[in-house]
Amino acid sequence: MFKLIISACLAVFLTGSFFVSTSMTAEPTTPKVPMAVAVAPPGNANTPITGQNLPLYLDEDLASKHADFSRFAKSEVRTLNRNHRLSKSRMQIVKQDDGSYLARFHRIDSESLICKVRRSKSKTIPYVGVLRYKEKVFEATGASPEACRQGEFIPVAIIPNRHIFSFKKGSWQ
Repeated sequence: MFKLIISACLAVFLTGSFFVSTSMTAEPTTPKVPMAVAVAPPGNANTPITGQNLPLYLDEDLASKHADFSRFAKSEVRTLNRNHRLSKSRMQIVKQDDGSYLARFHRIDSESLICKVRRSKSKTIPYVGVLRYKEKVFEATGASPEACRQGEFIPVAIIPNRHIFSFKKGSWQ
């Protein structure tokens, strides 16, 4: 009988300790709300936060202009690719000394686009956007100009480019 009482008490004690340990580690039921905290830029910790040094992720107007500039830049790159003097449709084909032909064209790598927007001190041009990209030069060789056009083009050079645009009268120029 004594063993039965001890085993019952031990069972109750162990069961209670499991419930207590799981209830103490449970997450609170209140929902977590993400908070945005304004932080001064690196440097002087006593610098007050103003519109000029507000972090980009908190400056909604600048973030909106950045998104607008990114759309503009992608469309500008499509236009540049289409109108390039040495685009794929207007590739340069040159006869080599050995009698073979070399075809060359340029194309902007859309994966290399980097867009940056910043505020300007000018009253007429409130924003300035900088577009950076890499222009790739592709070449192929063949026995004839048609064989070059159908050949496998490999990238042989990368030309870095930078264009500066201004936001004036509601559009990027």
